[in-house]
Amino acid sequence: MSKFSLGFSQLLLTPLILVVHLSTLDAAEVSHALENLESSGVWMTPLSDRQREPDLNLRATVWFEKQWLGDGEAYERRAKEFSASKRRELRLRVIAALQAGSQEAHANASTEIGRLLSRGSISDFETHWIINGFSCSLKSEDLPLLKTIPGVRKIFIQPVRIQPRSKLPKNESQPTLPLPEKPSLQNFPWYIEKLKADQVWKEFGLAGQGILNVIHDQNFIFSDHLRRNVYRNPGEIPDNGVDDDGNGYIDDVHGYNFDRQSADLYTLPLAHTPNPRNRSILHGTSCATIVSGAQSLSGGPQFGVAPLSRWAGVINRGGIERSVEWAIEQGADTYSMSFSRDYHGDYQSHWRKVMEHGSFCGVYFVSGAGNRRREAEEPFRMNIPQSIPKAVFAAAGIQRNLGKTSFSCVGPVKWDTEHYQDGVVQKPEVCAFNFKVPCLYPNGKVVPDLLNGNSYAGPMFCGAISLMLSADPDLLPWDLHEIITSTATDVGPDGLDYETGHGLINCYAAVSEVLRRKN
Repeated sequence: MSKFSLGFSQLLLTPLILVVHLSTLDAAEVSHALENLESSGVWMTPLSDRQREPDLNLRATVWFEKQWLGDGEAYERRAKEFSASKRRELRLRVIAALQAGSQEAHANASTEIGRLLSRGSISDFETHWIINGFSCSLKSEDLPLLKTIPGVRKIFIQPVRIQPRSKLPKNESQPTLPLPEKPSLQNFPWYIEKLKADQVWKEFGLAGQGILNVIHDQNFIFSDHLRRNVYRNPGEIPDNGVDDDGNGYIDDVHGYNFDRQSADLYTLPLAHTPNPRNRSILHGTSCATIVSGAQSLSGGPQFGVAPLSRWAGVINRGGIERSVEWAIEQGADTYSMSFSRDYHGDYQSHWRKVMEHGSFCGVYFVSGAGNRRREAEEPFRMNIPQSIPKAVFAAAGIQRNLGKTSFSCVGPVKWDTEHYQDGVVQKPEVCAFNFKVPCLYPNGKVVPDLLNGNSYAGPMFCGAISLMLSADPDLLPWDLHEIITSTATDVGPDGLDYETGHGLINCYAAVSEVLRRKN
């Protein structure tokens, strides 16, 4: 049963199913843990003339008053507040506070929400706990009704959902294959050596052990390189058509396709021999392979920066909240986003709040810097999610010879929304490789120089973070940010710059510093 088909009273209970055992926070503790939004009355995204048309269908996302981070400057303030915490302990505390706060807010608003649902004024209703709020569909003329719901403080208008294409054949869950005992120290692509990941494997024996990477992408084709370390949801029995763990998603064993409400992790039909001209077929597969790709049982090449880490796939073009919540509930450590969304109004504040809250839940959000460079534009109008400061790490890209590429996005970016007024912000943080990156086909064939774009620099960053977390699983996001930027190798203009950030990721130096601080 999906969350869409639940009754409203049932829907209010679903956010707490997975982690209610993690904390015994009472109402007073939750109230203290959360902050109030700085708002008098209810704020709503200014509407365009088109959005004001009475019969237009809109999608609204709503924030209740109490959030983990109350204002636009709260991320840094609360990072200092919890600077002595351990990541995994802080994760449990924040999840418990967010979910309990969501439960309380929805309970207080349930009468009015139920009335609007029964009247048909709102539909396609989703609760969120990663931000304390909900999303719904409605007509433009019914927008003022949202202001009558108790506790509502901000209303964002988001793009209309992208409807999936025709139904595709069902995928079965993958057989269990043994995870390699150790990484291969030979037969890996050139970027592994350039990033000095192989030195981490060899000297420290660290290759992402115990780390889960969630890849938000499209079209995951399972190969022996990915089957060996694909995540298996321990609460779900494969292929039985039952939501065994009670989280609202059926058979979410290796991930979930939120667009189709299905466990099938693809959006394009699969072929035995992928067409190299249609690289989108291989996009999600290639990103997962760069992060976690292990050596196959037959001894094929090992493409992953963190080949002993686990990975799971999510597909979600219609939003972000549910896939991030799913990742957190599964215990994700990193969340890779090799995509761009052209959101430049106030709605981008919602994505940022989701990522900021997710960061406090122990997840490292990573994105490529994007591929739409504009030489004459400053500050650069970078897309979401790569433009999000602090909570999202953006990786630009360079060539194998360390030269720049013409398409890689540059910074800085500017934040000036109703909720966030940072002004000009440094981006990107670091760089990896984005040009003529080798591709590993699902059948084990290696195609040199096939992949171009920062879609592949981001997963290299995720792999590097996995190595660092396998050295210290309790490393906080803001501490890791300082380490990976301070240990990067300068490859652009002297010092910090807007093309390569702090420089090329140096996995060996970063992990060495993590271990030094830990000991």
